[in-house]
Amino acid sequence: MARANKRHRQGSQLAQISLQEAAAGDPITIGPDKSIKIDLSKLEPPPHVYDADNAWVVHSLARVSLVFGKKRLDDPGRLRTRLEIRYPPEDFVRQFWRNSRQFHTNLNSFVSKWSSVTEEGDLLPNVQADKDHSEWANFDYMAFAGSLGAIDFYQLPASGIARFAQGQGSAWLIVTPVVRVLLTAFELAHLLEEAGRIIPKVVSYLPENERNWLEEHRKENP
Repeated sequence: MARANKRHRQGSQLAQISLQEAAAGDPITIGPDKSIKIDLSKLEPPPHVYDADNAWVVHSLARVSLVFGKKRLDDPGRLRTRLEIRYPPEDFVRQFWRNSRQFHTNLNSFVSKWSSVTEEGDLLPNVQADKDHSEWANFDYMAFAGSLGAIDFYQLPASGIARFAQGQGSAWLIVTPVVRVLLTAFELAHLLEEAGRIIPKVVSYLPENERNWLEEHRKENP
């Protein structure tokens, strides 16, 4: 899945990040314009795997989380575990949503052929869980093969981006694989539909420069 550009601001400094093919052998390279290029195909896979029965989005002002739950076999109305992936709102819009539009179309086309299968979506965000865990991410890779879906979450640390933007070099630009979430293609489609419903609200409070960037890229890639 192709990835568009992202930008991260530190004071008056600006670091541009492209998720695309980079130099051979290195997942991160620096372009002549000081942009950071990340080749997803050269990243290590996440070391942890989470098997999710359900997925949903939790949103409040300036906070967006993707939440995944694993049901208890002996009590389907309760979760055995719950995983929260927190996203910076600007990266949620730019990366998780904006860069998955073609993938979402392809996924919906596949799901629509399964006429007797419905979305899960049967657990509310406030259902109790035996165990909770949370992580941060700011970019991801989504895929599906048949009815199996997956999302690989990664994090490029804010401290590394800030140091690079301040001219302190690229040594701190180290991508951390966070977790691979496995779920059905149908639940992944449900998650993207939920995300789409909150996107206008998130965009409404983003800084003006972020909204301008989105509008420019919407015109370039409608």
